[in-house]
Amino acid sequence: MRFLLNISTHPSDVELAGPDWQQAAALLDETGFDGFELYPVGGYEFSRIPAGLIGGVHLRFFVMLRQIWRNDIQGLLELFDSEENVRMYYGGTGRDAVVGCYRDQLELARAFGAPYVVFHPVHYELDYVFNWQPPWTWQETVDLTAEIINEVLQASRFDGWVLFENLWWPGNFRLDSTQEIDRLLERVDHERSGIVLDTAHVFNKNQDIRTEEEAVAYLLRQVDALGEYRRLIKAVHLCKSLSGEHVRAGMRAPDPFRGAKTFWDRFSLALDHVRNIDVHDAFDNGAIARLFDRISPEHVVFEFSFRSMEEWRSKIERQKRALGNVFYRGGAVRP
Repeated sequence: MRFLLNISTHPSDVELAGPDWQQAAALLDETGFDGFELYPVGGYEFSRIPAGLIGGVHLRFFVMLRQIWRNDIQGLLELFDSEENVRMYYGGTGRDAVVGCYRDQLELARAFGAPYVVFHPVHYELDYVFNWQPPWTWQETVDLTAEIINEVLQASRFDGWVLFENLWWPGNFRLDSTQEIDRLLERVDHERSGIVLDTAHVFNKNQDIRTEEEAVAYLLRQVDALGEYRRLIKAVHLCKSLSGEHVRAGMRAPDPFRGAKTFWDRFSLALDHVRNIDVHDAFDNGAIARLFDRISPEHVVFEFSFRSMEEWRSKIERQKRALGNVFYRGGAVRP
């Protein structure tokens, strides 16, 4: 197993990475990690990132994809209020903007020599972020995902793994059954296709979880239910979120958008809500090591949120302690 840390090219992360990414490289050396899974944000000069630091690329998470993929201008205006907002969000007003973005990011992954990219099989709209009652099925979302990724890959030179990440919203790819995996991979025209297991996203499905011990037990049951399909888990986003009460509060809210008038105001409230669901915290309970008795991923990403190098280091060390020998068994060097 190769152990990675997550990082983006948002200005706050770039500041922590330091000039010429020297601080980022030093963090890898200090903590025993092999590289970074990069979430590339446009407008950054990616050539500034030293060769060898990037071990995977997380493709853009657009969230709302159906209307723009169908070139449904009326549907886009209903979601975004104006064509200008559509253009700001996607970089264009038609599916070519989505295809262009993803192809550029696949080329970036190829240039870095990244062995895999991550793609979210998702479509979700602001109206359902709080109530979790979308009027579409996971089958529709999976089919949409396959259409998109197939078109993106047609003119791409990227030949690494395309890994699909589970989410928690109903009507999406949640790994509730192996039927989801079958339907997706049967439709995706790329031989090297597999799964990224996001542990926190599994927890987020279940609002009855109260403790980390309960969360890990639930995760292990969910993974066991995949049976032989576990071999398709090529990477893990390892983090925890225990946010059931926050989800329930959102579901009960009579006016979760608090009368927000503009798309960007609604989007901001929805984004804050999502960040409080998916908090990207570290594991402390050593039971999480039992996950790796069941699966043998090639990549394990400590996927955390952080505002400072001190917070980042603290989460890394907490989760390394929870994993114990699993971390060093994966090939990391003991300090």
